[in-house]
Amino acid sequence: MALFQYAVVASVLHDERSTRLLLEKFTSALAEQGGEAQALNATNLVDRNPDLPLFIFVLTGGTEADAMKKIAAERILERKLPIIILAHSSHNSLPASLEILAKIRQLGGYGSIVQADAQGSFQGAGLRDIIAATATIQAMRSVRIGVVGKPSDWLIASSQGGEEAKSAWGVQLVEVPFSELTTEIKRVRSISAPLAVGDTMKEKAEFFREATDVDIRKSMDILEALRTIVQKYKLNALTLRCFDLVLQDRSTGCLALSALADEGIDAGCEGDIPSIIGLHWLRLLTGQIGWMANPSRISVADNKESSEILIAHCTSPRSILTSYGLRSHFESGLGVAIAGIVPEGNVTLVRIGGAGLDRVWCCGARVNASPREEGLCRTQAKLLIPSEKADELLTKPLGNHLVMVHGDWCSRIDMYKKLSGTLGE
Repeated sequence: MALFQYAVVASVLHDERSTRLLLEKFTSALAEQGGEAQALNATNLVDRNPDLPLFIFVLTGGTEADAMKKIAAERILERKLPIIILAHSSHNSLPASLEILAKIRQLGGYGSIVQADAQGSFQGAGLRDIIAATATIQAMRSVRIGVVGKPSDWLIASSQGGEEAKSAWGVQLVEVPFSELTTEIKRVRSISAPLAVGDTMKEKAEFFREATDVDIRKSMDILEALRTIVQKYKLNALTLRCFDLVLQDRSTGCLALSALADEGIDAGCEGDIPSIIGLHWLRLLTGQIGWMANPSRISVADNKESSEILIAHCTSPRSILTSYGLRSHFESGLGVAIAGIVPEGNVTLVRIGGAGLDRVWCCGARVNASPREEGLCRTQAKLLIPSEKADELLTKPLGNHLVMVHGDWCSRIDMYKKLSGTLGE
């Protein structure tokens, strides 16, 4: 499956046969990375897939003007997308690439040069990160995130609006009145039988306590209502002012949000704008399902390289857990919450923030335990993180919740930041 397309530019001083022989040194390596070639030196590209990023392969020198014509034809600068230039170590490819990128920067654009080695192979991990970052930057432009109800009143640093979300991330926030959700819940309860997914969740749970079958039924009604809203507004993700369900319905959104995430619709709680952007962004960038959680305890160790933090929340997607039980929502004692076990291993913690949503904090970490302490949200994970990063959370926080994904993704996140043109350090 193609992950990106590339347009080739070569000097007219090279005959077609020698140009094609030179190109053949690289096509297999690019194909292995998911690259699909476009017509050589053609300004109007055939079979162009607009959903895929377009890279420029500078095969020889003397191609600077041709490369800029392709960039203009694709409106890459106009669309404020990063420009990736593929180069190699002969035929003046790299000097021409440097000139092209310098011109792009003069015009207010941004991008990067990826150079093949002597064997014709492009940088593996680095190119994969660039492909993922550019594809995600482009994909985020069509993302629609529902905000069901206003952000919770206590999220005083995490309730940015649509203008900030669009400017920094390209996403569209779609405001959905909370009353529309409650109306839809009432409609579902008046006509539908309980969703079978609720029975499946209960059957696969290690234990089921505090919550009742009635609570599961109410949670499934909320799930079906949210599914309807997702379909109506064509949403890719949503965040819910969930505590109003506690007050108005004596239920919670925990189980519904968990199920939505496992179904492919990233779902956050409390109306937290940075966290829901982070959840969907990380799914696109890494292919991993994220978990939004509270940092409940941060223990900065003196004179040690690593420190321990404990994160916890009640809405974890079941697919990222080794096992789970079903309990009541921690704060209210109502509804149904996920009490899961997070597997040990490497994870990445991320927080988006800043007044303009243009700051990203990233930290590699390792889960070393998943306790079930009372007095905390139901799913919990203890993580080891660098002490300097733990200190940053206490001295320069970007807000409350963190998003966790399995795996080590900080290098890919750094690449996205470099290529985004909208994010600071």
